[in-house]
Amino acid sequence: MRKRVVRAEGLEIVDAQGNVRARIGLSSDDESPFLSFHDAGGRVRARFGLSADGSAGLAIGDAEGKVRATLGLARDGSASLALGDRNGKIRAKFGLASEGTPTFGLQAKDGEMRFVFTLAQQGSPTVGLYDEHGKVRARLGLAAEGSPIIRLLSADGDLRGIIGLASDGTPVIQLLGKDGQPVWQAP
Repeated sequence: MRKRVVRAEGLEIVDAQGNVRARIGLSSDDESPFLSFHDAGGRVRARFGLSADGSAGLAIGDAEGKVRATLGLARDGSASLALGDRNGKIRAKFGLASEGTPTFGLQAKDGEMRFVFTLAQQGSPTVGLYDEHGKVRARLGLAAEGSPIIRLLSADGDLRGIIGLASDGTPVIQLLGKDGQPVWQAP
């Protein structure tokens, strides 16, 4: 028995009024394949596609056409789920880095990352607080042996202060100058 194959550069499924409700095709810029679903007004509400770089993603839009949720797998193996506000700005992101490190991030209304929770490769939890320019300014975490530590960073990302407990439970405070050398510490 011989199989029949239909070949086309695209396929559109229309409703009784002739409105396109689903489309299978290739993107015009890099000929990557996609499948999209449209509402009665013609707005794309969901789209699954592959990119030329090997990444894959699903985007879900609201009735206004704003993307509100995405699920993606990047070429490097990292995976993410992102949630957007009614203006289409991503506000929360959950993911796994390519090496498997889990990440949870919250963003401000301006779209800049403000809070990021991660687990280091050795499993230690870390919370990062970011400024309005997207720069991490403070990190709260646990060292590999479980000791708590707070790291304070300059606007340039340089370590300027450490507050924590040593592995034996001794409290440690250290302030660093611009050159990275201690200017004050206790004990």
